[in-house]
Amino acid sequence: MPTKLKDSSGNFVKIQAGESCNLTGTLKDTSGSAVTPATLTLSLFDHSSGVIVNSRKEQNVLNANGGTVTDGVYTIELDESDTAIVGNLAAGSTQDRVARITYTWDDGDAPPYRTGVEEFLFPVESMKTALGGGSGSSEITITLTDSSSNPVGGANVYLTSDLAGSTIIAGPVLTNDAGVSPTLSVEAGGVYRWASKEGFTFTNPQLITVT
Repeated sequence: MPTKLKDSSGNFVKIQAGESCNLTGTLKDTSGSAVTPATLTLSLFDHSSGVIVNSRKEQNVLNANGGTVTDGVYTIELDESDTAIVGNLAAGSTQDRVARITYTWDDGDAPPYRTGVEEFLFPVESMKTALGGGSGSSEITITLTDSSSNPVGGANVYLTSDLAGSTIIAGPVLTNDAGVSPTLSVEAGGVYRWASKEGFTFTNPQLITVT
């Protein structure tokens, strides 16, 4: 079973689609000592379907193709093509990516080479399209408070032109610690405000008249 990839602080890693990252670690023999590899290859594939990503199937990464090794410590660079989404994936969803590292080393016994395999798993997230602050001629900010009139920071806010909420014209954005959104630009008239944050309930949609 693949090991879930962690960062240098011990936190589980999630990679955004198209984001560059590095795989690092130490190649070890059966006794746990670092070894200098005779060969080092990388296979990168989607965990669910098994589809190979970016043609990285048993690709040589021994000081080639983005890989470097010094005294058994390796670094393998993954670029945007390595973290691209496989197939269709809804925005905000993730798919698991597996990096399989295979290496051989000479331990002095026959046959001349031993083989080690490490598999790492990390989620790749399909990012939502950032629509930003809108493009209208009027500027407004949205302030969110809870039932006790306390500001709600970190809430997701966006504006739509329709009651059904299907046509977003500004946002999504996040409110600050004072519960206030960044400036949103829309055309004058009626717009609908939508807000959400886990643990809070807001009236959605709320009609706002922009002058």
